[in-house]
Amino acid sequence: MTAESVQAPASESRAVGDGVRSLPGALPNLVVIGAQKCGTSGLHYYLSLHPEVSMSRPKELNFFIVERNWPRGTEWYAAHFEPRANVRGESSPNYTAYPQHQGVAERMHATVPDARLIYLVRDPLERIAAHWVHNYAKRRERGDLRATLLHPQTSYVARSRYHMQLEQFLRFYDRERLVVIEQDELRLEREATLRRVFEFIGVDPDFTHPRFREERHQTSRKLRSSRLALRLEQASRSRGGRRLPAAVWLGLDALLPLRRPIPRPDVRGALGPEIVAELREDAERLCELVGKRYENWSIWR
Repeated sequence: MTAESVQAPASESRAVGDGVRSLPGALPNLVVIGAQKCGTSGLHYYLSLHPEVSMSRPKELNFFIVERNWPRGTEWYAAHFEPRANVRGESSPNYTAYPQHQGVAERMHATVPDARLIYLVRDPLERIAAHWVHNYAKRRERGDLRATLLHPQTSYVARSRYHMQLEQFLRFYDRERLVVIEQDELRLEREATLRRVFEFIGVDPDFTHPRFREERHQTSRKLRSSRLALRLEQASRSRGGRRLPAAVWLGLDALLPLRRPIPRPDVRGALGPEIVAELREDAERLCELVGKRYENWSIWR
């Protein structure tokens, strides 16, 4: 990768050498890098409750992705963080969508080399299923299940190759700057897991909050929208639609058959034994890296 691809636009950053000079006290020192559908929204929310932590709004800034917000420059990025906070963070699962998005880790290290990174994982097949449900609910499929999962323009399999994704970052960041959290640890052992996270980022590990008991974003709640539902959602966001009371749109949603439950996808069968074996091999390498085996994952069966 060339230096030009690492540097943000000169008009909006202060480039030095092959990287970008940080704006003092403004850029983040914490980045939740994924994985998608592994609890990043929940963790972002729980982190935001800590008085020493300021998490970005919106959650996903996607700054280090050339196709997204990298051209906006570091001043745009820094504007999303509270400079007085001990820890400033953002959460963009798209940072671990290699090779769909390339050069992310290099740009990140050139801009925030001292940042700490958090990566959430879950059963690779369950992550793919949740990812598919998310897209299917929005009618984003590309044919049948197998065709969608293996389509060259999708990232279902790549995002579940956790070790491969982490390799991109460990080329630039020391291992001690990265912590891996399994989704069930955050879901079932939340206070202990948050204590571990707080210790990792250097804030009071004893902090607790009543809202730590809240469960965030469950895939099982998702329904598939009909085409009529999508048109109504688009209309509600239009200039004319915003003039109508929200109760009108909620009433239509309640009266019309706009959504239906989504059946559980047979991801293992759709992928086939060769792809499942590749995911299993990657999972083995992840377990070696973190020094822990996730015995409950279906990938071993």
